Amino acid sequence: MNAFHVCGIVLAAWAVIVSFLGITRESFPGNDGSARIVGAISVILVVAAIGTAIYTSATEEHEGGEAGHEEAAVLALPG
Repeated sequence: MNAFHVCGIVLAAWAVIVSFLGITRESFPGNDGSARIVGAISVILVVAAIGTAIYTSATEEHEGGEAGHEEAAVLALPG
């Protein structure tokens, strides 16, 4: 588990919580200040998830075909 997984899980949990509150409470988030705070937290979590995804992919060690990449064999056809 790396930073991207943690940020992704936190972002997903935040999305579920905000969705639940928005569905169950007609006045959510209540006022302009609360709306700005919810929006700011959402933006920070999205930027963190994207940033850690980029960082993780840039620093990931590639070992042969273990990273999910398959090597294609080239066949020479007679002709």
